[in-house]
Amino acid sequence: MSRSELPSGPWQHLAADLLGPLPSGDFIFVLVDYYSRWFEIEVTKVTTSEKITRILSKMFVTHGLPVSIQTDNGPQFISEHFRSFMQLHGIIHRHTTPLWPQANGEVERQNRSIMKRVRIAHAQGRDWKSDLDDYLIMYRSTAHTVTGVSPSKLLFGREMRTKLPNLWEFSIHDVEVRDRDRERKEKSKVYADQRRNAQESDLKEGDRVLVRQEKENKLSTPFNPNPMTVVERNGNAVLIESDQGAQYKRNITHVKKFNENHVQKECRQSEIKVNNFAENEITDKFDMLELDVPDNNVPENVCVDASQNEIIESRPVRTRKMPARFNDFIVG
Repeated sequence: MSRSELPSGPWQHLAADLLGPLPSGDFIFVLVDYYSRWFEIEVTKVTTSEKITRILSKMFVTHGLPVSIQTDNGPQFISEHFRSFMQLHGIIHRHTTPLWPQANGEVERQNRSIMKRVRIAHAQGRDWKSDLDDYLIMYRSTAHTVTGVSPSKLLFGREMRTKLPNLWEFSIHDVEVRDRDRERKEKSKVYADQRRNAQESDLKEGDRVLVRQEKENKLSTPFNPNPMTVVERNGNAVLIESDQGAQYKRNITHVKKFNENHVQKECRQSEIKVNNFAENEITDKFDMLELDVPDNNVPENVCVDASQNEIIESRPVRTRKMPARFNDFIVG
Protein backbone atom coordinates (compact mmCIF):
# COMPACT_ATOMS: atom_id res chain seq x y z
CA MET A 1 0.00 0.00 0.00
CA SER A 2 1.27 3.44 -0.95
CA ARG A 3 0.35 6.21 1.50
CA SER A 4 0.28 9.91 0.66
CA GLU A 5 2.46 12.27 2.68
CA LEU A 6 0.83 14.94 4.82
CA PRO A 7 1.17 18.37 3.15
CA SER A 8 3.19 21.08 4.89
CA GLY A 9 0.18 23.31 5.52
CA PRO A 10 -3.59 23.67 5.16
CA TRP A 11 -5.39 24.18 1.84
CA GLN A 12 -2.38 23.35 -0.33
CA HIS A 13 -3.29 19.99 -1.85
CA LEU A 14 -6.96 19.17 -2.41
CA ALA A 15 -9.04 16.35 -3.85
CA ALA A 16 -12.38 16.76 -5.65
CA ASP A 17 -15.12 14.38 -6.79
CA LEU A 18 -18.77 14.28 -7.84
CA LEU A 19 -21.11 12.12 -5.78
CA GLY A 20 -24.34 10.97 -7.44
CA PRO A 21 -26.73 11.11 -9.06
CA LEU A 22 -29.16 10.81 -6.16
CA PRO A 23 -32.83 9.78 -6.70
CA SER A 24 -33.76 13.47 -6.58
CA GLY A 25 -31.50 14.15 -9.57
CA ASP A 26 -28.97 16.03 -7.43
CA PHE A 27 -25.20 15.62 -7.44
CA ILE A 28 -22.93 16.52 -4.52
CA PHE A 29 -19.61 18.13 -5.38
CA VAL A 30 -17.05 17.34 -2.67
CA LEU A 31 -13.70 19.13 -2.14
CA VAL A 32 -11.34 17.81 0.56
CA ASP A 33 -8.18 19.32 2.09
CA TYR A 34 -5.53 16.63 2.58
CA TYR A 35 -3.91 18.44 5.50
CA SER A 36 -6.83 19.36 7.76
CA ARG A 37 -9.41 16.85 6.41
CA TRP A 38 -11.82 19.77 6.09
CA PHE A 39 -14.20 19.32 3.18
CA GLU A 40 -16.61 21.59 1.36
CA ILE A 41 -19.74 20.39 -0.42
CA GLU A 42 -22.13 21.89 -2.96
CA VAL A 43 -25.41 20.34 -4.13
CA THR A 44 -26.07 20.83 -7.84
CA LYS A 45 -28.16 19.38 -10.65
CA VAL A 46 -25.74 20.54 -13.34
CA THR A 47 -22.32 18.90 -13.66
CA THR A 48 -20.80 20.75 -16.60
CA SER A 49 -17.28 22.13 -16.45
CA GLU A 50 -18.63 25.69 -16.30
CA LYS A 51 -20.75 24.86 -13.27
CA ILE A 52 -17.91 23.06 -11.48
CA THR A 53 -15.52 25.99 -12.01
CA ARG A 54 -18.12 28.43 -10.65
CA ILE A 55 -18.44 26.27 -7.52
CA LEU A 56 -14.67 26.15 -7.13
CA SER A 57 -14.39 29.92 -7.57
CA LYS A 58 -16.87 30.48 -4.74
CA MET A 59 -14.89 28.17 -2.44
CA PHE A 60 -11.61 29.84 -3.38
CA VAL A 61 -13.03 33.21 -2.36
CA THR A 62 -13.27 31.87 1.22
CA HIS A 63 -10.10 29.77 1.48
CA GLY A 64 -7.79 31.03 -1.25
CA LEU A 65 -6.12 29.20 -4.13
CA PRO A 66 -4.55 25.78 -3.52
CA VAL A 67 -1.33 24.45 -5.00
CA SER A 68 -2.88 21.37 -6.58
CA ILE A 69 -6.20 19.55 -7.05
CA GLN A 70 -6.56 15.86 -7.71
CA THR A 71 -9.63 14.49 -9.53
CA ASP A 72 -10.74 11.43 -11.43
CA ASN A 73 -11.12 11.38 -15.21
CA GLY A 74 -14.73 12.52 -15.39
CA PRO A 75 -15.71 14.48 -18.51
CA GLN A 76 -16.11 17.73 -16.54
CA PHE A 77 -12.53 17.42 -15.22
CA ILE A 78 -10.78 16.66 -18.50
CA SER A 79 -12.45 19.34 -20.62
CA GLU A 80 -10.58 22.25 -22.19
CA HIS A 81 -12.55 24.72 -20.06
CA PHE A 82 -11.47 23.05 -16.81
CA ARG A 83 -7.86 22.86 -17.98
CA SER A 84 -7.89 26.58 -18.83
CA PHE A 85 -9.40 27.39 -15.42
CA MET A 86 -6.58 25.52 -13.66
CA GLN A 87 -3.90 27.25 -15.72
CA LEU A 88 -5.45 30.69 -15.19
CA HIS A 89 -5.30 30.30 -11.40
CA GLY A 90 -1.89 28.61 -11.32
CA ILE A 91 -3.20 25.32 -9.91
CA ILE A 92 -1.61 21.97 -10.71
CA HIS A 93 -4.25 19.48 -11.88
CA ARG A 94 -3.51 15.82 -11.13
CA HIS A 95 -5.56 12.94 -12.54
CA THR A 96 -5.99 9.56 -10.87
CA THR A 97 -5.41 6.28 -12.68
CA PRO A 98 -8.51 5.28 -14.66
CA LEU A 99 -10.69 2.62 -12.99
CA TRP A 100 -8.71 2.95 -9.77
CA PRO A 101 -10.71 5.18 -7.32
CA GLN A 102 -8.48 4.17 -4.43
CA ALA A 103 -5.90 6.62 -5.81
CA ASN A 104 -8.22 9.39 -4.63
CA GLY A 105 -8.92 7.65 -1.35
CA GLU A 106 -9.35 10.74 0.87
CA VAL A 107 -12.32 12.13 -1.03
CA GLU A 108 -13.76 8.66 -1.61
CA ARG A 109 -13.75 8.09 2.15
CA GLN A 110 -15.64 11.32 2.68
CA ASN A 111 -18.14 10.29 0.02
CA ARG A 112 -18.93 7.15 1.99
CA SER A 113 -19.63 9.14 5.18
CA ILE A 114 -21.78 11.64 3.30
CA MET A 115 -23.87 8.92 1.62
CA LYS A 116 -24.38 7.19 4.97
CA ARG A 117 -25.85 10.41 6.40
CA VAL A 118 -28.07 10.91 3.36
CA ARG A 119 -29.42 7.33 3.59
CA ILE A 120 -30.27 7.76 7.29
CA ALA A 121 -32.15 11.00 6.61
CA HIS A 122 -34.04 9.41 3.70
CA ALA A 123 -35.01 6.34 5.75
CA GLN A 124 -36.37 8.53 8.57
CA GLY A 125 -38.25 10.82 6.20
CA ARG A 126 -36.23 13.93 6.97
CA ASP A 127 -34.72 16.58 4.72
CA TRP A 128 -31.35 15.14 3.79
CA LYS A 129 -29.89 18.55 2.91
CA SER A 130 -30.66 19.90 6.38
CA ASP A 131 -29.26 16.75 7.99
CA LEU A 132 -26.13 17.12 5.88
CA ASP A 133 -25.56 20.61 7.31
CA ASP A 134 -25.83 19.23 10.86
CA TYR A 135 -23.31 16.52 9.94
CA LEU A 136 -20.86 19.11 8.60
CA ILE A 137 -20.93 21.11 11.85
CA MET A 138 -20.37 17.96 13.89
CA TYR A 139 -17.57 16.67 11.64
CA ARG A 140 -15.68 19.96 11.38
CA SER A 141 -15.66 20.56 15.14
CA THR A 142 -14.72 17.00 16.20
CA ALA A 143 -11.13 15.77 16.56
CA HIS A 144 -10.16 13.60 13.58
CA THR A 145 -9.17 10.02 14.35
CA VAL A 146 -5.94 10.32 12.32
CA THR A 147 -4.69 13.81 13.19
CA GLY A 148 -6.19 14.01 16.69
CA VAL A 149 -7.23 17.62 15.97
CA SER A 150 -10.49 18.98 14.58
CA PRO A 151 -10.48 20.09 10.91
CA SER A 152 -11.47 23.64 11.92
CA LYS A 153 -8.47 23.89 14.26
CA LEU A 154 -6.02 22.77 11.57
CA LEU A 155 -7.53 24.96 8.84
CA PHE A 156 -8.38 28.16 10.74
CA GLY A 157 -6.27 27.86 13.89
CA ARG A 158 -9.32 27.94 16.18
CA GLU A 159 -12.07 25.68 17.40
CA MET A 160 -15.61 26.12 16.16
CA ARG A 161 -18.25 27.05 18.72
CA THR A 162 -21.14 24.58 18.80
CA LYS A 163 -24.17 23.94 20.98
CA LEU A 164 -22.12 21.63 23.17
CA PRO A 165 -20.65 23.32 26.27
CA ASN A 166 -16.86 23.48 26.36
CA LEU A 167 -13.98 25.11 28.22
CA TRP A 168 -12.01 26.29 25.19
CA GLU A 169 -10.52 29.74 25.37
CA PHE A 170 -10.82 31.72 22.16
CA SER A 171 -7.79 33.91 22.80
CA ILE A 172 -5.25 35.10 20.27
CA HIS A 173 -2.02 37.00 20.91
CA ASP A 174 -3.06 40.06 18.94
CA VAL A 175 -1.94 42.98 21.09
CA GLU A 176 -0.44 44.82 18.12
CA VAL A 177 -3.56 44.26 16.03
CA ARG A 178 -5.79 45.54 18.83
CA ASP A 179 -3.65 48.65 19.35
CA ARG A 180 -3.70 49.45 15.64
CA ASP A 181 -7.45 48.86 15.44
CA ARG A 182 -8.13 51.13 18.44
CA GLU A 183 -5.87 53.89 17.08
CA ARG A 184 -7.42 53.92 13.61
CA LYS A 185 -10.96 53.87 14.97
CA GLU A 186 -10.24 56.78 17.32
CA LYS A 187 -8.74 58.85 14.48
CA SER A 188 -11.74 58.25 12.25
CA LYS A 189 -14.10 59.11 15.13
CA VAL A 190 -12.38 62.45 15.81
CA TYR A 191 -12.41 63.34 12.12
CA ALA A 192 -16.09 62.44 11.67
CA ASP A 193 -17.18 64.28 14.84
CA GLN A 194 -15.33 67.44 13.82
CA ARG A 195 -16.68 67.33 10.29
CA ARG A 196 -20.30 66.99 11.45
CA ASN A 197 -19.94 69.22 14.53
CA ALA A 198 -21.23 66.31 16.58
CA GLN A 199 -22.06 66.78 20.25
CA GLU A 200 -23.14 64.48 23.05
CA SER A 201 -26.91 64.35 23.35
CA ASP A 202 -28.46 65.20 26.72
CA LEU A 203 -31.76 63.56 25.83
CA LYS A 204 -33.34 61.75 28.77
CA GLU A 205 -36.53 59.96 29.73
CA GLY A 206 -39.57 62.19 29.85
CA ASP A 207 -38.30 64.70 27.27
CA ARG A 208 -40.65 65.81 24.53
CA VAL A 209 -39.14 65.31 21.08
CA LEU A 210 -39.88 65.64 17.39
CA VAL A 211 -39.19 62.61 15.18
CA ARG A 212 -37.68 62.69 11.70
CA GLN A 213 -40.11 61.66 8.98
CA GLU A 214 -39.88 60.60 5.35
CA LYS A 215 -40.48 63.35 2.83
CA GLU A 216 -43.63 62.83 0.78
CA ASN A 217 -43.27 65.95 -1.36
CA LYS A 218 -41.36 69.23 -1.58
CA LEU A 219 -43.46 70.78 1.18
CA SER A 220 -42.91 68.01 3.73
CA THR A 221 -41.07 69.05 6.88
CA PRO A 222 -37.99 67.11 8.04
CA PHE A 223 -39.62 66.36 11.41
CA ASN A 224 -43.14 65.30 12.30
CA PRO A 225 -44.84 68.33 13.91
CA ASN A 226 -46.59 66.14 16.50
CA PRO A 227 -44.31 65.83 19.57
CA MET A 228 -43.69 62.51 21.31
CA THR A 229 -42.28 61.50 24.69
CA VAL A 230 -39.04 59.63 25.37
CA VAL A 231 -39.89 56.48 27.32
CA GLU A 232 -36.47 54.83 27.47
CA ARG A 233 -32.93 55.49 26.30
CA ASN A 234 -30.36 52.75 25.78
CA GLY A 235 -27.12 54.14 24.40
CA ASN A 236 -27.92 55.75 21.05
CA ALA A 237 -31.30 54.02 20.80
CA VAL A 238 -34.41 55.67 22.21
CA LEU A 239 -37.92 54.36 22.71
CA ILE A 240 -40.50 57.07 22.09
CA GLU A 241 -44.25 57.10 22.57
CA SER A 242 -46.89 59.18 20.86
CA ASP A 243 -49.81 60.80 22.66
CA GLN A 244 -52.01 57.99 21.28
CA GLY A 245 -49.84 55.32 22.97
CA ALA A 246 -47.97 54.02 19.89
CA GLN A 247 -44.30 53.30 20.57
CA TYR A 248 -41.38 53.55 18.16
CA LYS A 249 -37.67 52.76 18.42
CA ARG A 250 -35.33 55.22 16.73
CA ASN A 251 -31.69 56.27 16.69
CA ILE A 252 -31.00 59.35 18.77
CA THR A 253 -29.97 61.28 15.63
CA HIS A 254 -33.54 60.94 14.31
CA VAL A 255 -35.09 62.92 17.17
CA LYS A 256 -34.63 66.43 18.52
CA LYS A 257 -35.91 68.20 21.61
CA PHE A 258 -39.21 70.02 21.36
CA ASN A 259 -39.40 73.44 23.08
CA GLU A 260 -42.95 73.85 24.36
CA ASN A 261 -44.42 77.35 24.60
CA HIS A 262 -47.83 76.99 26.27
CA VAL A 263 -48.27 80.73 26.99
CA GLN A 264 -47.74 83.18 24.18
CA LYS A 265 -46.61 86.53 25.61
CA GLU A 266 -46.87 89.80 23.82
CA CYS A 267 -43.37 91.18 23.99
CA ARG A 268 -42.80 94.74 23.07
CA GLN A 269 -39.27 95.93 23.39
CA SER A 270 -38.07 99.45 24.11
CA GLU A 271 -36.23 100.72 21.13
CA ILE A 272 -35.02 103.97 19.63
CA LYS A 273 -36.24 104.58 16.16
CA VAL A 274 -34.13 106.89 14.06
CA ASN A 275 -35.94 107.96 10.93
CA ASN A 276 -34.39 109.11 7.71
CA PHE A 277 -32.38 112.20 8.31
CA ALA A 278 -33.50 114.83 5.87
CA GLU A 279 -32.67 118.50 6.09
CA ASN A 280 -31.20 118.05 9.61
CA GLU A 281 -34.55 116.90 11.03
CA ILE A 282 -34.51 113.96 13.44
CA THR A 283 -37.50 112.39 15.05
CA ASP A 284 -36.73 110.33 18.09
CA LYS A 285 -39.63 108.36 19.44
CA PHE A 286 -39.26 106.37 22.60
CA ASP A 287 -42.06 104.25 24.07
CA MET A 288 -41.59 103.50 27.81
CA LEU A 289 -44.67 101.22 28.05
CA GLU A 290 -45.58 102.90 31.35
CA LEU A 291 -42.40 101.66 33.03
CA ASP A 292 -41.17 103.90 35.85
CA VAL A 293 -37.59 104.01 34.55
CA PRO A 294 -35.56 107.24 34.13
CA ASP A 295 -34.63 108.39 30.65
CA ASN A 296 -31.41 107.03 29.15
CA ASN A 297 -31.52 104.15 31.67
CA VAL A 298 -33.98 101.89 29.92
CA PRO A 299 -32.82 98.30 30.43
CA GLU A 300 -31.91 96.36 27.37
CA ASN A 301 -33.05 92.75 26.82
CA VAL A 302 -36.42 93.58 28.45
CA CYS A 303 -39.92 93.02 27.19
CA VAL A 304 -43.31 93.40 28.84
CA ASP A 305 -46.15 90.95 29.09
CA ALA A 306 -49.18 93.06 28.31
CA SER A 307 -51.53 90.81 30.31
CA GLN A 308 -49.52 90.41 33.53
CA ASN A 309 -47.23 93.48 33.34
CA GLU A 310 -44.18 91.28 34.00
CA ILE A 311 -40.64 91.99 32.90
CA ILE A 312 -39.18 88.97 31.09
CA GLU A 313 -36.03 88.32 29.11
CA SER A 314 -36.11 88.81 25.38
CA ARG A 315 -33.72 88.99 22.49
CA PRO A 316 -30.81 91.44 22.94
CA VAL A 317 -31.15 94.96 21.52
CA ARG A 318 -28.22 96.55 19.74
CA THR A 319 -26.71 99.72 21.16
CA ARG A 320 -27.79 102.79 19.20
CA LYS A 321 -25.45 105.78 18.93
CA MET A 322 -26.18 109.29 17.60
CA PRO A 323 -24.06 110.13 14.54
CA ALA A 324 -21.17 112.47 15.40
CA ARG A 325 -22.29 115.06 12.85
CA PHE A 326 -25.35 115.83 15.00
CA ASN A 327 -23.40 116.69 18.17
CA ASP A 328 -23.91 120.44 17.55
CA PHE A 329 -27.68 120.06 17.33
CA ILE A 330 -30.22 119.91 20.15
CA VAL A 331 -32.47 116.97 19.53
CA GLY A 332 -35.90 117.35 21.14
